Amino acid sequence: MEIVEVAAYACGAAPLVRITTRDGMSGLGEGCCAQDDPDAFFRQLRRAAPLLLGADARLIERIWHTLWALPAHDAPDHDVPDWAPPAVTSAVDIALWDLRARSLGVGLHELLGPQRDAVPVFAGGGRYADGEGPEQLAAEMRDHVARGFHAVKMEIGLLAREADLARVAVVREAVGPDVEIVVDAQSRLTTGEAPAWIRRLAELGVTAIQAPLPTADVAGLLMLRRTGRLRVMVGAREWRTQRFRDLLRAGAVGVLQVDPGLCGGITRALKLIALAEAHDVPASVQTRSTAVLLAACLHLGAARGAVAGVGVPGLPGPLHDALPPIMTSPRDGCLSPDGPGLGLPEGLPAGRGDVRALWRLRAGEADRGSHALAAGDG
Repeated sequence: MEIVEVAAYACGAAPLVRITTRDGMSGLGEGCCAQDDPDAFFRQLRRAAPLLLGADARLIERIWHTLWALPAHDAPDHDVPDWAPPAVTSAVDIALWDLRARSLGVGLHELLGPQRDAVPVFAGGGRYADGEGPEQLAAEMRDHVARGFHAVKMEIGLLAREADLARVAVVREAVGPDVEIVVDAQSRLTTGEAPAWIRRLAELGVTAIQAPLPTADVAGLLMLRRTGRLRVMVGAREWRTQRFRDLLRAGAVGVLQVDPGLCGGITRALKLIALAEAHDVPASVQTRSTAVLLAACLHLGAARGAVAGVGVPGLPGPLHDALPPIMTSPRDGCLSPDGPGLGLPEGLPAGRGDVRALWRLRAGEADRGSHALAAGDG
């Protein structure tokens, strides 16, 4: 299965990659990127694309190691942030797994080894937005529950403590006593104030807190986990393998979060989930962008029982209309993967008005470098 084309697309700020082989099979992947610098992803992908052409798409792990080792800074005219190489590796890896499962006519979770048909999910939201008050926040969370979610997530930490706790109280009243509430502090708290936050959040029935402190603060996270009041979820914005190991070895994490669009795609996500399971720690697979990453997360969750849940951005989201209903309409708090591959239509994203074709590189053009990158997708 020789790779003959690499194509780059953008859905809003979300970067997409399509890989095509000589026999006409293709796979689609997505990586994470900083919303204020999506071009950094594509600069790194331009460097990686020539290495893919001519490679055997079946040798996923070999390709993974080649791209993961591609540095961010190795020439005066090339400077990208440190998240770009792992994000590009992730997107390419997801596309290759999609391609492999699609070529076999099976869903990705079936290829990986299915363990269940439905995966628990929680709805992300509750963000700070200009002009939105408690009424809008309550309506948003009620809508998640009406759609079939049994757990919701909201942001905290940007306002004064009492003001944010009032927001949490509004959500609790809106969703009732039986819906799980997870809060995301986005590393905004400090070790001095975090225990007081956790105590008050537990009183409001919150069950878990995501990113209360930076992932590098292993001692602080361990201190918070030892309070036993809330599950401490960490890792959604991490890709450094040693950081994951440090957190698990120290016992500083209650739920290890894995983002396949940043941590290294399906290949690395499987290893991180296994690493967490070896430390008796459940994993949560995180997505915050288009249907491509949502599908990847659902397939991972269905293939690995150690995944306690999948974080889902607000529905409907970008490209979600391309997925079958079982992947976007929760039943009893769960979504189910579908196939073949990731479960997306063949040929996506061609023809989509909400997706921009940026460039493509074909076999035989790689030796001409960036001059061979064709604009558009025609």
